[in-house]
Amino acid sequence: MMKFTKPLKIKLHHQLNHQLDDELYIQLENQLSSKLYNQLYNQLSSQLVWQLNGQLYDELNGKKTNA
Repeated sequence: MMKFTKPLKIKLHHQLNHQLDDELYIQLENQLSSKLYNQLYNQLSSQLVWQLNGQLYDELNGKKTNA
């Protein structure tokens, strides 16, 4: 096993911490972006479905819509 000097150990420790922080940050950012995208997509899809259902209902019942 290699023996490292104390300053080198400290430097390696800091380097690893930064790498782990960066990787964790990127991972969390990707998860949140993906989760937010899915949430917004589902909300918009749901709103659009309700809107289209309402318009279709109105048209089938002879009412005018403001589409």
